[in-house]
Amino acid sequence: MRIAEIFYSLQGEGPAMGRPATFIRLAGCNLACQGCDTHLKSWEEHSPRWVQDKIRGKRVVISGGEPTQQMSELSELIALLRKDGIEIHIETNGTTIIPDETLKMLSLVVVSPKRGSDFNLDYWTAKEKVHLKFVIGNASWCWSSLQLERIMQSLPRERVWIMAFGTDPEMISARDAWDLALRLGVNYSDRLHIRLRRR
Repeated sequence: MRIAEIFYSLQGEGPAMGRPATFIRLAGCNLACQGCDTHLKSWEEHSPRWVQDKIRGKRVVISGGEPTQQMSELSELIALLRKDGIEIHIETNGTTIIPDETLKMLSLVVVSPKRGSDFNLDYWTAKEKVHLKFVIGNASWCWSSLQLERIMQSLPRERVWIMAFGTDPEMISARDAWDLALRLGVNYSDRLHIRLRRR
């Protein structure tokens, strides 16, 4: 597996915010989003069993890059962690389908669709473990209020999260994300690791 980094921290955003976990960031992505906070250039090759031995605690968050770009090794790692009784979360851009046999081993899937990318919204909204996280902002891949208002009727609002784009601790757009989430009747996600300057 192409491993960008492994570290232990608290989840800073989304439905599991505030919970401790081992974070596994996989290198490589099929998109090139402006402002991506993952270092995609440097990585090391390791086996799923090597990664398994690095886990601390009982919760793992696998992200990227885009983790589904390494689906074979990813599925192997998930099976290993599941046997260890680990609660497994995945963060994905939703452009690649996760096979049902792998999906059933996951506790939580956070799909963050990027505007203009090829993702299957109907497929993901039909999966009960899947939460949808839409990032609003000025970047080309971010969503606008109007765009989200148009598609919201077909989405499970209790599993939709609105988050502001940004890596500045001030999180200037957070108020806009808060107001939009309230207006649409969905969840708001902060970015605690950004605000507190933690990883």
